Amino acid sequence: MFVHRYDPVDTRLGRHVRHDPRSLAYAAPVLPAAAIQSVLWQRRTPILNQGNLGSCTGNALAGVLGTDSAGRTATGTVTVTADPYGVFAAGTYALDEAFAVKAYSLNTRLDSFAGTYPPTDAGSSGLAAGASGKALGLLTGYSHAFSLDALKSALQTGPVMWGTLWLNSMYQTDVNGFLVVDKTSPSAGGHELVISGYDVAEDAFTVQNSWGTSWGVNGLARVHGADMTWLLAQHGDVTVPAFAVAPAPAANPDKTLCDAFKTWATARGLAL
Repeated sequence: MFVHRYDPVDTRLGRHVRHDPRSLAYAAPVLPAAAIQSVLWQRRTPILNQGNLGSCTGNALAGVLGTDSAGRTATGTVTVTADPYGVFAAGTYALDEAFAVKAYSLNTRLDSFAGTYPPTDAGSSGLAAGASGKALGLLTGYSHAFSLDALKSALQTGPVMWGTLWLNSMYQTDVNGFLVVDKTSPSAGGHELVISGYDVAEDAFTVQNSWGTSWGVNGLARVHGADMTWLLAQHGDVTVPAFAVAPAPAANPDKTLCDAFKTWATARGLAL
């Protein structure tokens, strides 16, 4: 098992790293280069603000759930099953900051790090966020992307959670909205965000943060492909969710037959 725990300078940076042998066994596939297209998955929920709490892994889970994916249009609410720790009761929840904090609380119970929230703001991992989504019945599973090509491939079907080293320089975006990744800048800790898009022509990724809309460009930023490659090499990882999509309701044959008869009768001027 590989575990890396950051000592964050900023309390918001609550992401740590945990990978076990199963992580490599569930590596996301890499598509042929010709299959990679520009994508930008729409977020249907507001950018959240985690305040001073290190709940970034919970916010990232809320973010991917509130963002469209292939064959799935996200909504502002989710319906969950009760988790084994009693953090979530079964029911419907808005994908707001309260949900993100509860998800973070569940993450801290599913990871391998000491301390659970509340009362301890111990941080957590992308792996635990995937496990929380599965425990709540919102994900059927999750896989892991460790390379740039695997990340681009994963984005073809939906948004992902990105765990990364956070440098002091990365608090800023440049005039074009790109994260400033200065490799000589000191580390502030580890952070978990959402990657929701990739632009082939610019070789740039779109990321969603959870620090409110005053950060970056309305809460978003872009990352150059070369910078993403370097950050992934610094204990970076990508958790790829497999969303649980509710099946379409089964047709009611009696209602279908009744509606067809009403249509037939109306066309002939018959009163029912």
